[in-house]
Amino acid sequence: MVSFVKKQLFILLIFSIFISCNKEKDTNLSFKEGIAPKEDATRAWLHKVENYKKDKNYMTVFYPYYNQLLQKKKYLEAAEVLDFVCMYLADSYDFNDKFMATLYEFDKKYREKLPVLKTTFVDSFIANYYYDKYDLKKVETYFKKITVLEPNDYASCYNIARAYYDLSYVYYITGKQNLSLQANQKAFEYFNAINNPKGLAFVYSNYTNIYAAIGDKKKAIENADKAIESYKKIDNIYNVYIGLINKISIYEYLGDTRKEVLVDSVYQAFVNDKDQSAVLKMKIYNFKAENLVNQNKLEDAKIMLDKLKKVVDEINSEDLTKEYIVTQALYELKKTAKYSNISDIKNTLPQLITNQQYEKANMFLGVLQKDAIENKDYKSALQYEKEKKVIDDSIGNVVERVKIAELETKYQTEKKEQQIELQKTVILNKNTTIALLASLFIGMFLIVLVYVFRQKQKKLKLEKQNAQQYTKQLLEKTEEERKRIASDLHDSVSHELLSLKNSFEQKTEITNTKIDAIIDDIRIISRNLHPIMFDKIGLKGSVEQLVERTQSVNDFMVTAEVEYANSLSNSDELQLYRIIQEALSNIIKYANAIAAKITILEKNNTIFIEIKDNGKGFNVAEKLNGKNAFGLHNIIERSRAIGGEARIHSDKNGTIINIEIKK
Repeated sequence: MVSFVKKQLFILLIFSIFISCNKEKDTNLSFKEGIAPKEDATRAWLHKVENYKKDKNYMTVFYPYYNQLLQKKKYLEAAEVLDFVCMYLADSYDFNDKFMATLYEFDKKYREKLPVLKTTFVDSFIANYYYDKYDLKKVETYFKKITVLEPNDYASCYNIARAYYDLSYVYYITGKQNLSLQANQKAFEYFNAINNPKGLAFVYSNYTNIYAAIGDKKKAIENADKAIESYKKIDNIYNVYIGLINKISIYEYLGDTRKEVLVDSVYQAFVNDKDQSAVLKMKIYNFKAENLVNQNKLEDAKIMLDKLKKVVDEINSEDLTKEYIVTQALYELKKTAKYSNISDIKNTLPQLITNQQYEKANMFLGVLQKDAIENKDYKSALQYEKEKKVIDDSIGNVVERVKIAELETKYQTEKKEQQIELQKTVILNKNTTIALLASLFIGMFLIVLVYVFRQKQKKLKLEKQNAQQYTKQLLEKTEEERKRIASDLHDSVSHELLSLKNSFEQKTEITNTKIDAIIDDIRIISRNLHPIMFDKIGLKGSVEQLVERTQSVNDFMVTAEVEYANSLSNSDELQLYRIIQEALSNIIKYANAIAAKITILEKNNTIFIEIKDNGKGFNVAEKLNGKNAFGLHNIIERSRAIGGEARIHSDKNGTIINIEIKK
C-alpha cells in the first residue's frame, strides 16, 4: 500500500512539473548595458575592486562617504555605493558586525524610499551571510524574494539572474536537483537576455554540480570545461581559478584519479601569480594539502597546513574553516591514526545535517569513518558508511534523475529541432556523397558481418565446452557434497551420540553440554543444506541474516541494500540466494577484501543484483577458462536458470558481479 501511494505521489509530482513548465511565460527579454554615469573621485575609487583588495583603509573611506550621501538624502547614490561594497565583502566572506549593522539600518530606514529593483543587493548579501552560518532555509527565503521580481533594465536583469543561479546552488547542495535545474535554467535565460558571458559561465558551473550529483560524469566534466573557457574569454583570472576549483571538486566527488594532477598544476600556476585572493588561496592550498596527505608527504603537508591556518584566521569564515578542519583531521589520521579533535567533528555533524549542508556532512562522515577504520572499529565504520549512503541519496537519487531527464528534455527540445532542420538541409545538398558513403558502408558492413559470424561461432564452441566442463564439475561437486554431509553426520553426530550414551551416569551438566554441541552441529549442517527459515522470511530477510552471520563469523564488513517486492517465485528466490551465498564465499576465501556490498533493486520489469568487493581482483576470462572456476560458473548457470544474465568485472580495485532478471 505504501509503495502504491509513493508511486501515485511521484506521478502527480511529474505531472505538476510538466504543467507548470508548459504554463511558464516566455521571457524573450533583451537588455543592453547602459553607459555608466560619470562618478566623483571617491565613488570611482570605491568602485574599483583592486582598491578593496590592496588598501586596508577601504572601509574607512566608505563609511564617511556613505553617511554623507545619507545626510544629503541622496538615498539612491548611497544604495549604489552600498551595493558594490556588499559584493566585495560577500566575495571575501567578510560578514563583520559593523557592516551588518549598517546594512540592517539601511534596510529598516531607507530601503522603502527606493524602487524595489534598486535594493535587491540587501537580500542577496543577507542570504550570503546566512549561507556562511549554515542556515540554508533562510538563504532560500532571501534569494526567492529577488526571483519573484521582473527586471526592467540591464542591472536588475543581472541581479535576478544571479539570484536564480545562487538559488540553484542551494537546491543542489540540499538534494533538490529538479528545483536546482529549473532555477539554473531561469538563470541561463536572464543571463542570455543581457548577453553576459560571465553569468553564463556561472550557469555552466551549476550544471556541472547537477550532473555530478546524478552520476553523469561525462556531462559534468563537459560543463566544467565550458565554464572555464567562458571565464578565459572574458579574461577573468579570478573566476578561471574558481572554475578550476569547481572542476577539482567534481573530480573529487566522482573519484576521478585526474584530480591530483589538476590540483598540482593549478597550485603551481596560482603561486606564480602575484595577485592572490585570500579565498582562492584558501581553496587551492586546502586541495594541495589534501593531495600531499594522500601522497603520504606528511612533512610537506604540515608546511602547507600551517600556511593554510594563517589564511583561515585571516578570512574568519565558518564555511571555509570546516573544509580546513577536515583536511587537518585527514593529516593527523594519516600521521598518528588519531585525530585530536574528533569530538568536535561529531558534535558539528548534526548541525550540518540539520542545516542540509550535505556536502560538508559527507566530508565529516568520511573523516569519522577513516578514524574508525584506523582504530579497527569496523562496526562504527559500517554505520558511518550507511549514513554516507543516506547523504548521497539526499544529494541525488533515482527519482530526482527521472525528473531532471524530463525537464532537460523540455528545455532542449526547441534547440534540437532547429539542429534537425539544419541537418536535413545539409543532407539534401550532399546526395552524391551520401550514395558513395552508403556503398562503402554496405561493403564494410558485410566484412564486419563475416567477422562477427566467425567470432560468434568460436564463442559458441567455447561456451559449449565450458558447459560440458561445468556439468562434469557439477556432478563431481554434488558427490563431494554428499560425501561431506555423510562424513559430518558420522564423525560429528554419531560420535557425540555415542559419547552421550556413555555419560548418562555422569553429571547432568556434562550431558547437557554434549547435547547442546550435537544440536549446534545439526543446525550448522542443516543450514548449509537449506536455509530453514527461507520460506517464512523470504529473500530479503534471508539475505540480511546471511550478511549478519558473515560479519559475525568472519569479522568482515558486508552491507546489503534490498528494495524488492517479492515478485519472483520461491524457487527462483532460493536460486538467487544461492548466487549471493556463493559470491560471498568466494570473496571471503580468495579476494583478500576488507568490505563487500550486496544490492538488490527492483525497477519496472527488471530486478538488478550487484555484488561487489574491494579485493585484489582477478583475470575473469582466464579464470572462466581454467579448471578451477566452479564457483563463477555456478553463479552464471544459476542466473540463466532463473531467466537472468550475469556479468563479472574484476580488476585491481575489486570485483563486481551484475545480474539482470526480467520478470
